[in-house]
Amino acid sequence: MTSPAGLERDSTTLAPPRSSTATGNPVIPDVQSILRVEQANLRRDVLLWQRWARYLAGGTLALLSLVYSSTARPAVVPIILVAAAYYGIVLGTSAIVRRAPAETVGPAFPALLLATDIAALAGFCYFTSAPQELHRVLLLGFLSTQLGVFYFGRAHGWLGAGLTVAAYLLLALGMAPYVPGPPATAMSVAFNVTLFAIISAVLVQTLGGFRERIDALRSYCKFIERSEFAAPPPLPPDRWPDDLTLLAGSFQSMHARLAELVGSDVLTGCLNRRAFEARLRSDLRQARRRNSTVAIAAVDLDQFKEVNDTRGHPVGDIVLQQAASIMKATARDTDAVARYGGDEFVVILPDTGWQGALTFADRLRRRVDDFSFGPSNSTPIGITVSIGVALARGSDPVSTESLLAEADAALYRAKTAGRNRVFS
Repeated sequence: MTSPAGLERDSTTLAPPRSSTATGNPVIPDVQSILRVEQANLRRDVLLWQRWARYLAGGTLALLSLVYSSTARPAVVPIILVAAAYYGIVLGTSAIVRRAPAETVGPAFPALLLATDIAALAGFCYFTSAPQELHRVLLLGFLSTQLGVFYFGRAHGWLGAGLTVAAYLLLALGMAPYVPGPPATAMSVAFNVTLFAIISAVLVQTLGGFRERIDALRSYCKFIERSEFAAPPPLPPDRWPDDLTLLAGSFQSMHARLAELVGSDVLTGCLNRRAFEARLRSDLRQARRRNSTVAIAAVDLDQFKEVNDTRGHPVGDIVLQQAASIMKATARDTDAVARYGGDEFVVILPDTGWQGALTFADRLRRRVDDFSFGPSNSTPIGITVSIGVALARGSDPVSTESLLAEADAALYRAKTAGRNRVFS
């Protein structure tokens, strides 16, 4: 029991840690793990719908190769063989992807199909183009590189560009031409490769950076979705701002405004009950990860009903606002003050031990006791508070409900012991 002038720890709070069966709300799965699962599902879906685009593109390219070929030798059989091999790989890969669980469809599948695309393009060009026309490999490979980086990221784009250059160099310099004609000069090959490398580098960097920023925005949205009112990590700054920068800024402002409207108590500006419970769950998860502590202080205005009965509810509202202002001024920036209901408030104190929590509670009690409440043009009202403190360690399987129950029990003892005091 404590007096208004001092503090004394209640021995009932030294109970042993609870068992894991006492845990209430489950810990929300890690956001990054959820994003990885969603990315795997998306990868599988993209590969499945892209198979139809590959069927169409392969058939069209084979037909065009035969119709507009510059070859003087029959190329029907080689083109049919290349098309059959290409269709076989795409069909087999699609069958595996369709039957396999999404989490097993890793980046190797898009890379395999990309290599197949480049090989098929090189085959079609080799059997239908004169040596000086083999730069078609670079033109068609540029399309594969663009689609690769757009759907699967920057690494996939660099892979596509590298495979395209390797295929062109192999056909232009490493293999005897299938179609007769004067060979391309080394200077011409170097020029083509350099031009393709410059354009591909710009494309991969631009689209790759755009995709990374989209992924960052998606992570931001997923954090908000899973963590409710917890503050999400800030989006990284953009080195080259564009319309996506404006969209991300608008989204962050919109989220902050909605969180303020949905999670705030209208009268006092403190967190409301829903936002408080979400914040407490988030702080408890952080405490478990860092093996730190979280303390809460349940604060009740003593005999507040008499203020409403004798001075009216408008004056009572002013008293609540003034009390909330004192609590927010006493709390740290990392703390959170919530109006839990009526004249009861709760303050969350992350990374705070017993001594710090009790010191905060007594400082708050004294500031309230010294303050003159009510309108400035009327008789001052004397208000006191009773405070119950509870603490959770990161190593303890404590739920939000059990921690609140401890604080409420301590608050009840403070009020029954005479009010205007702190119990733990």
